[in-house]
Amino acid sequence: MKALTFWLTGLTLLAAPVSAQTTATLHGHLANTGTEKLLLSWWSQPLATHEQQRAVHVEPNGDFSVAVPITRPTLVQLSYGDEEMPIFLEPGNSLDLRGDAADLAATGRFDPGNGAANRPAAAANNYLQELSRKFANNDDYQVLPDNIKMGEKGFLDFLEYRRDHESALLKQASRHGNFTPAFQAYAAADITYTYAEDRLTYADLREQTVAGQPRLELSPDYYSFLQTPGLLPGNEQAVTSSHYQDFLLDYVHYQARTTGHQPTAPDYYPTCYQLADQLLRGEARPVVLGRLVLETIRQGHVAHAQAMLSSYAATAQAPPGWVAQLRTDLADNQSFAIGSAAPPVALRSADGRSLSLADLRGKLVYLMFWDSRFPASQRELPYLKEVTASLAGQPIVIVMAALDESLTNWQQTVADARPLPSVVQAYVPPGQKEAVRQAYSIERLPGAVVIAEDGTLLDLHPRTLSSRALQDDLKAAVGRAAAYRAVALNKL
Repeated sequence: MKALTFWLTGLTLLAAPVSAQTTATLHGHLANTGTEKLLLSWWSQPLATHEQQRAVHVEPNGDFSVAVPITRPTLVQLSYGDEEMPIFLEPGNSLDLRGDAADLAATGRFDPGNGAANRPAAAANNYLQELSRKFANNDDYQVLPDNIKMGEKGFLDFLEYRRDHESALLKQASRHGNFTPAFQAYAAADITYTYAEDRLTYADLREQTVAGQPRLELSPDYYSFLQTPGLLPGNEQAVTSSHYQDFLLDYVHYQARTTGHQPTAPDYYPTCYQLADQLLRGEARPVVLGRLVLETIRQGHVAHAQAMLSSYAATAQAPPGWVAQLRTDLADNQSFAIGSAAPPVALRSADGRSLSLADLRGKLVYLMFWDSRFPASQRELPYLKEVTASLAGQPIVIVMAALDESLTNWQQTVADARPLPSVVQAYVPPGQKEAVRQAYSIERLPGAVVIAEDGTLLDLHPRTLSSRALQDDLKAAVGRAAAYRAVALNKL
């Protein structure tokens, strides 16, 4: 089933002094428990790189009980095997959960564990489960390829249909459930900002996921929804919604692009940070500023991130733990960053000849790691001809580095493919695959990096071959390594 991810904000779970903590209690009974673990997970703070988890002891008869230390309304996730369900907790809640462990998302139901005082909490969480079943876990209502490939009118009709039905469900549930103000604000904001986030990112996501399609020309009033009263900025009632935080982050990126700054520009991330610093206020401000620093680190702009983190620590008014987390993440990513030397990769051609990245110095290199067995990798191959034709005459070479476990499939794929100029087909020898995966932080295939003419890393997350925008990105990247160094020396 589809996993749900939630960010927590402010001085959240386990972030406040022990003396300030109170608890919420979750107990109940699960039928058909087996060998899987019942886990409670949460994000201790919005810049954390890993979830916090607590194993919940389940008695042989299926009974369980756990006290959760919280200081404010908090979203947690309960999971059993592949089954997951979100739970909204407020200090002092006592909830009783009943369901089938093997089908937790579909069967889980909450009852107030301690009389009338907990009825709003039980009603809120029963609403969350119904919302998940009808919308969050229903592919028909997700922005997936079947929906994202639609034209503007069809996509907006889909978003508005979903929003109207989610709002109707909330209205019906709140009429019967007497929700607390905190949950009512969270639930309404989550619907509002799910719609806003999906609408704001539609064109970018469509370009990335619908292979070979040019960027849409949107109608002049497409972004008029951004003028909706109360949507921007600083809706403090919405701050617990992950969709609100995602929307604000993408809104900053949108503003940067509308002012003429593109993600491939050397000053793009510092520009985003400065815009967020000007546009945002309240509790969301340190969250979004911190996520921009984290994003900058992950994109490999270490020189930019160092300057941004110094500013963040001095002016963002973020909890010390958030700043410490960013410093740890920056230290962990120092070696694999824009401007650092590309890790060496020993390659072999189909006929066994040794190849080296050093042999390609003086040219811009698009290095793609792939596996011929995987459909996602195979889908990129037909676009090689179009890309190389577009780049003809440019000092650019594409290196296809195979990470296949067995070379037989790869050799057959290469043998069947028509040789193309400026494309190097090679494989990573078996004994070096793991070292290459670690050196290039390869988490999924296909994956790529762009290496500058001087052998330094230039882009750690370039677009795929199937994205037509990649062709323009690569042409613009020629000779750009010096520009990144200039920005760093300028202290941004």
